[in-house]
Amino acid sequence: MEKDSEINFVALFWIVWDQKFLVLAVSLLGGVIAAILALKAVPVFRAHVTVTEVHDSGMGNAAGFMGQLGGLASIAGLDLNSNGQEAERSAILASRGLVDAFVKRYKLAPVINGNSPLNSDWFAVERFRKDVYELHEDKLKGTTTLTFYWTDPVIAARWANDFIGLANEILRNRATDESTRNIEYLNKQLAHTNAVEIQQAIYRLIEGETKSLMLAHGRLEYAFTIVDPAVAPQVRFSPRRTLMVLSGLFIGGFLGSVVAWARKAIRRRPSIPTN
Repeated sequence: MEKDSEINFVALFWIVWDQKFLVLAVSLLGGVIAAILALKAVPVFRAHVTVTEVHDSGMGNAAGFMGQLGGLASIAGLDLNSNGQEAERSAILASRGLVDAFVKRYKLAPVINGNSPLNSDWFAVERFRKDVYELHEDKLKGTTTLTFYWTDPVIAARWANDFIGLANEILRNRATDESTRNIEYLNKQLAHTNAVEIQQAIYRLIEGETKSLMLAHGRLEYAFTIVDPAVAPQVRFSPRRTLMVLSGLFIGGFLGSVVAWARKAIRRRPSIPTN
């Protein structure tokens, strides 16, 4: 069986060699077609931004005093759990809501959808999540890298940095609104209680919420710190023209070999005598 396979391979080689000019012509044709496609393809650039989550022991100190109020905070619906805040931060970068807010903030639907008849924010968000950016989280290093792909390197870098800025803004606004609401509620409860221990606990809660509010107002990088900002790349990510041309030559050579073998097989086919 191995001998037959070797013989067939050798026979195929001589068939290709016998029709080498045909195989070469088809191979060159494949390379030319691949080169044309590579030159016409729109270049795509890739920009990276790397961030780390902000961990501040001061944010969420109020959670340590929650037990002093018993069921007061839970009845009121106060969110004093710092673990919940950290979970929200880690999830927002991969959320559809953040992409939707980004597309609407910068009016990107016409830019992303291009000439597509499906020109709406919904389709722009879907394409953005599928084709424009990807997220990679390194839990060992505690970093998150966002990669943006676009035809303009400057825009790709700008989107990467602005995306993190919007995430910080959204989380900062949420924390501000939440702390303001909590402080208002605690002040109301303070006016309706005469128990000294509860009053002291409420004061401590107000102090913690006030500190969180001050941090939210005073820090731009509220939830994420950019450790490696995106810069405009000078080398395109795709198309890889050399690889495309080489692939075209290989595919053309393969197809040329198939054609050469088929022509030889047709010539060897015995003719049916006619009466």
